[in-house]
Amino acid sequence: MNWTALWLDLFGKTEWLGVNIGFWASMLICAAAVAGMNLLFWGMKPLGGRKTGDT
Repeated sequence: MNWTALWLDLFGKTEWLGVNIGFWASMLICAAAVAGMNLLFWGMKPLGGRKTGDT
């Protein structure tokens, strides 16, 4: 399957802001992975291993 031809048939061009759509697709995937990891790790509760005053 030729994704470029499919995209060209649907939208009429394969670039946006002078950069290939594949670049923007990969940037979207990376941004989604970063956002997902942030949601996952910021939502976790701390284990409570260290207490105040312990050195």
